[in-house]
Amino acid sequence: MRGPIAAGFLFSVGLLAAYAAPVRLRCESVENPLGIDTPAPHFSWQSDSKEWNWSQSAYQITVESSADSADVWDSGKVNSPESVGIVYGGPKLKARTRYYWRVRVWDSEGRVSQSTESAWWETGLMSQEGWSAKWIAWKNPEEDADRAGIRWIWVAGQDALSMAARTVAQFRIDVDMGEKPRNAALFLLARGAFVAKVNGQQVGAKKEWYEFDREDVTEQLVVGKNSIEVQVTVSEPNEFGPEAGAKTLKAALAGVLKIARNDGTMVRVFTDNGWQGRLAGDTTWHTATVVGELNDKRLGEILPPPLAQPAALVRRAFAVAKRVRSACLYATALGSYRMFINGKRVGQDVLTPDFTDYTKRVLYQTYDVTPLLTEGENVIGAILGDGWFGSGLTWQGRSFFFLPPPTRLLAQLEIDYTDGTHDTIVSDESWKALASPILRSEIYAGEFYDARMEQAGWNQPGFADSAWSAAVLSETRAPALRSQVSQPARVAKMITPMSVTPLPNGAYVFDMGQNMVGWATLKASGAAGTPIQMRFAEILNPDGTIYRQNLRNADATDVYVLAGKGEETFTPHFTFHGFRYVEVTGYPGVPTTQAITGEVVNSLSWEPAGRLTTASELVNRMWSIGLWGQRGNFLSIPTDCPQRDERLGWMGDAGVFWRTGSFNFDIEAFSHKFMSDVTDAQTAAGAFTNVSPDVLRPFGSEGAPGWGDAGVIIPWTVWLQYGDKSIITENWDAMQSWMEFIARANPDFLRKKGVGPNFADWLAPDEHTPKDLLATAYWALIANMMVDMAHAVAKDEDAKRYHDVVENIRKAYQLAYIKENGEVEGGTQTAYVVTLYTGMAPPAMEETMVNKLVGDIESRNWHLSTGFLGTPFLLFTLANHGRVDVAYRLLLNETYPSWGYMLSKGATTWWERWNGDTGDPAMNSYNHYAFGSVVAWVYRSVAGIDTDIDGPGYQEIIIHPRPDSRMTHAHGEYDSVYGRIVSDWQGTPTGPFSLEVTIPANTHAKVFLPAIGNAHVIEDGRPIDARREAGSYVVRIGSGSYKLEVK
Repeated sequence: MRGPIAAGFLFSVGLLAAYAAPVRLRCESVENPLGIDTPAPHFSWQSDSKEWNWSQSAYQITVESSADSADVWDSGKVNSPESVGIVYGGPKLKARTRYYWRVRVWDSEGRVSQSTESAWWETGLMSQEGWSAKWIAWKNPEEDADRAGIRWIWVAGQDALSMAARTVAQFRIDVDMGEKPRNAALFLLARGAFVAKVNGQQVGAKKEWYEFDREDVTEQLVVGKNSIEVQVTVSEPNEFGPEAGAKTLKAALAGVLKIARNDGTMVRVFTDNGWQGRLAGDTTWHTATVVGELNDKRLGEILPPPLAQPAALVRRAFAVAKRVRSACLYATALGSYRMFINGKRVGQDVLTPDFTDYTKRVLYQTYDVTPLLTEGENVIGAILGDGWFGSGLTWQGRSFFFLPPPTRLLAQLEIDYTDGTHDTIVSDESWKALASPILRSEIYAGEFYDARMEQAGWNQPGFADSAWSAAVLSETRAPALRSQVSQPARVAKMITPMSVTPLPNGAYVFDMGQNMVGWATLKASGAAGTPIQMRFAEILNPDGTIYRQNLRNADATDVYVLAGKGEETFTPHFTFHGFRYVEVTGYPGVPTTQAITGEVVNSLSWEPAGRLTTASELVNRMWSIGLWGQRGNFLSIPTDCPQRDERLGWMGDAGVFWRTGSFNFDIEAFSHKFMSDVTDAQTAAGAFTNVSPDVLRPFGSEGAPGWGDAGVIIPWTVWLQYGDKSIITENWDAMQSWMEFIARANPDFLRKKGVGPNFADWLAPDEHTPKDLLATAYWALIANMMVDMAHAVAKDEDAKRYHDVVENIRKAYQLAYIKENGEVEGGTQTAYVVTLYTGMAPPAMEETMVNKLVGDIESRNWHLSTGFLGTPFLLFTLANHGRVDVAYRLLLNETYPSWGYMLSKGATTWWERWNGDTGDPAMNSYNHYAFGSVVAWVYRSVAGIDTDIDGPGYQEIIIHPRPDSRMTHAHGEYDSVYGRIVSDWQGTPTGPFSLEVTIPANTHAKVFLPAIGNAHVIEDGRPIDARREAGSYVVRIGSGSYKLEVK
């Protein structure tokens, strides 16, 4: 394992030539991307050389229209060590064209190696002009009739336009049934919170919900008299709602009970003066008063959307008379879709397209469907559901947030024949449409599937669709169509439950053994019309029932109605849940653990990019639950949580976690996608928002400190972690606009204005950190990042300008918040941490501040008191100022508040709160990755793998493990853009200490080893020179594998 080493410099050793072929060729951060619109793609590669000190001196890229001719572009020999982010420099790319590319490299001694991999990328439609398809939709013939008779009603004698908060009103109506219905659904909407009951059984409840809640009530209705009761509670003003600051509020109830009879007819019971109402406490019922039509704006500017519609089936038959050379399908939806050709699923993506601001961008997907076509009749079809586009979002349930209904499909099939001719099949009014068996498909609510409505063979040739209606054209305000480069959501893993437990009420609870995100596939057999309900939860109540209070308005319920055709399998299509436990009700017979299978869904590769094993099993579990938390929340966007009525791209959570996330998984392409969401959401004034895509507007869009700042933190992190300069250039103007927004609002360089809702150090046990102090420190943090990024892309004048901003902030900060004795305003752990970490502390006062920080930790019996914004920097601040011992004490703590406390309580993903077992049930997620930001310290300081900011992307690597008497071993691996880095060490700060390290080709590393007394650094049995630096021996090495010892 011996290699060339130097104390502060590298020296060359002549070695025999080693094969060093370029491998892992990637275009736009993806291997062989299909259907991209980038006019000038970026290339990267690694070298498979295991030779010591191997480095690239030059490269040459050729781009070809076929696999054997360099006829498109030849870069020529470029003298450069760069192998990441090389920009295509050839002629304009053609749409719908596959390009092949190769690279050869020269090493430092002039030896040349050629890539052997077959690398390619294929362009998509490239522009709006490439699309000839039309947006189509299904028109539900019942939709207008369902809403026609709905009226807003309220209690007689009360002013529905001006009610006191928390006023409670009750409504009822009796409905006579001559038979058990085929199915029945109750749709309700209230201005306020409501609880609905049918024959005394609660069937639905919502708080401040702006879309119609749909609840299946088939099982609750009986032959004879049925009582429908709804209680409405006037809400309190919400700072993110249209009535923020109001003294009185609007209050009303609207809805319809839809009853499908067995003869196919429909009965509708609307809210009107046939209902009765009263205020709580009144013993007399009165005829309800109709207070307005459904679209009466006096009852709210946010008008009610349509009732939840069934997902649609759409299809078209077409002929193929020639031999097909290739065929590509380009498809997307305003909604969510699954495509089929000749009965076979197209691709394995789920919940496509990804969540975006649909007024700005809609991502389309590209599929190679050549193997699916046959000569003769072919059928292309799709299931079209609500998805992110049509589902009620946020705790207010605002459906069709960006554009009005209906859901729409856009599909274009391009067929090239071997004789050189071409056909295009597009979505248009020639397609046929019908209701699917999916009667409800929403992100939060779940899916309701009635298998009795299945149309056997609907997506195959030979099916008779004469009873189907024509699809309707539904053109919309044209959003930009952009190809999806990042990985769409997919099923990544299947999980069998650990156990199934019967409950006294006849239900069964399945334990998946892991808090996960996705859905459960159900297998069952029974009589036609039997409903089986699955409800999802993260934890259990003490009595073994599922706990769902923390889900708030998210129903998180899937229902499958059996067709009665033997064993049936149901997998949801257009929803997802965050859960460990599944309650199954109505299962025919006694289920085993084989009755359901958990399917894990996310937008990540399953295999992590980073791997950790340490001497502490507690820390090992921290790494594991962090992976699962990220797997659960990196789904289309980085959601804050996957289970309740949010699942939004909260920027603060993302910003503090992104470094950890980029160690855990390869998220380079995912980051580009999310930054497009961030810049799409940016306000006209230049403010980044609190969530992206922004579904809180127009309320609270101006990003809070730490939240809006993620618009700078994420590009800086991606550049640092992947050496990716394109994310800087793509977002530079947007980042500058954010910096200017902050500066305009705060000319005195203290960040007190333009701070939006200012969430401060969110969920900190100690809430006394001054908001403006924390905000100003984060301003300094991102201004320093702007300096770094400006230098990276040769914007030297901008770098100087932001350097001056940092200096002005530092001066103002020190005057405003730092006392002469070294005390920081507020005196909290977070106050000291951000002051030290961001460089706001005068150097002469740093030791005093560190002592005060440690003193506060000690006064809390060695516990932390930081929240979302302070926690990511806590251990770094301690370790960087000589208190690694205190950092480990916090890391390894298992009592509240600590990371270990969550694990001691059985957490399998990170909690939202330090006290998730006792905290506010309305804001208590058990899968929230923000506090998992600590794992970046484990990668960088325990395993000791880091990148030098002067060589981002791990071109210049830092290996700096920090041993402790409680941490005597760690093994870390990270798959960087240059290749795998390995650090494996054993020892203590006082010795002995040994380190085995692997450095990938074309990189260098600075290795820090503990300076132990008069010990020497040994490599392969021989002493080597090492210089001392701040308590460490430092050696510099090139690529290869080494064993270093201090003894």
